Amino acid sequence: MKNKISLTLLSFLANFVMAGFATQFGMLIEPIAEKFSANVNEVASIFSLLNGGALAGTIVAFFLIERIGVKRMTLISYVGIALSAAALHFTGSLTVVMIAMTIIGLCGGVGLCIAGTIVVSVWKDKIQSTMLVVQDATFNVAGVVFPLITTYALSHALSWSYSYLAVGIVALATAAIALATNFELVENQTSAENGKDESEWNLGIISGGVGLFLGMLALYTFLTWAPMFVKTKFDIPFEDAGNIITQYWSAALIGALVSTVIVSRVKIQHFIMGMILLAFVITSLIVTTDNLAWIGYLTYGYGFACAALYNAFIAYGVSFVKSASSRNVSYILISGSAGAMFSPAISSLFESIIGLQTVMYAIPVIYGLIIAMLLISNKQKASMSAQTA
Repeated sequence: MKNKISLTLLSFLANFVMAGFATQFGMLIEPIAEKFSANVNEVASIFSLLNGGALAGTIVAFFLIERIGVKRMTLISYVGIALSAAALHFTGSLTVVMIAMTIIGLCGGVGLCIAGTIVVSVWKDKIQSTMLVVQDATFNVAGVVFPLITTYALSHALSWSYSYLAVGIVALATAAIALATNFELVENQTSAENGKDESEWNLGIISGGVGLFLGMLALYTFLTWAPMFVKTKFDIPFEDAGNIITQYWSAALIGALVSTVIVSRVKIQHFIMGMILLAFVITSLIVTTDNLAWIGYLTYGYGFACAALYNAFIAYGVSFVKSASSRNVSYILISGSAGAMFSPAISSLFESIIGLQTVMYAIPVIYGLIIAMLLISNKQKASMSAQTA
C-alpha cells in the first residue's frame, strides 16, 4: 500500500510540475521581453514551443515508455526539467530560454503520460477514475500556487525566473522520489506488453481520444476568442471583457475539487456525459444571451463544468478496455495536446473566413458532437455487456 501511495504521489507531481510552467506564462511575457530586450510577440511564441514540446512528448511516450521502462523515463524526464529550469534562471540568452522551454514541454508531456500510466496500472474500477480526476485538481492547485510565487518575485524586483526555478526544485524532488520508489506494479504490466502491442482498441477507447480532442478544441477556442467576443457584442473595454478568463480559472479550481467527490460516487460515463451536457447548455447561453450581467455567472459555470474533463476522458476511454496500457493513455493525451495546440490556429483560420460570431456558435456545436459520440460508444458498451452476460 505504501508503494501505491508513492507511485500515486508521483502521478500528482507530474501534473503539478507541468501546470507550474503552463499556467503562469502570461504573467512572464513582459518581464522576459524586458530582460532580453525582445519583442513581446517573439516572447509570446515561446509558449507555443512549450505546447509543441508537450505534444511531441506524448508521442515519444507512446513509443518509448514500454521500451525504456517507466522508472527510467520518469528519472530522465524530471532531471531534464530540473536542469532546464536551472538554465532558465542562469542564462542570458533568449535562444537558451526557447530551447529550455521546448525541453520542458517535451519532458513534461512524457511525464503526463507516465502519470496516467501509473494510475491505470495501480488503481482499478471507480478509484481509478477518482485518482485521474484528482490529477486535474492537482493541476489547478498548481495554477494557484505558482502564480502567487511569480507575483511575489515580480513585486519584490526579483528575476522573472525564480518562479520557474521553484518548479524546477519540485521536478528535482519528483526525480528523487522516483529514484527511491519501486515501480514493479507498473513495470510488470508494461514489460508484459513489450515486444508486441497487446493494447486493446475499440470504439470506446477511440471515442475517449476524439472526445478530448474536440473538448480541448472547444475550450481553447473559447479562451482565445471570448474576451474579444464579449467586447464586441456588448461594446465594453477589452480590460473588462478579459475578466471572463479570470472567472473561468477561478471556477476551474473549485470544479476540479468538487468533481473529485462526484466521480467517487458515480460512474465515469455518467459524470462525463453530465459535464459535457452542462458545457453544451452554458456555451449555448453565452453565445446567445443579450444580458451582459449573465456572462460572468455563465463563465463560472463553464469553468466548473470543464475543470476535470482532461483526465476524465482518460478514465472514460480506459473504462472500455480490460487492462489499459501506456499506449492507450498516451493516445488520449496526444489527442488532448493536439486539440489544445491546434485550436488557436484552427479558430483563427475560421474567424478570418466566417467571422467571430460564427466561431463562437461553433463551440456548443462541438459539444453537441461529443454528446452524440458518447451516446454511440455507451450504447455499444451496453450491447457488448448484454452479449457477455
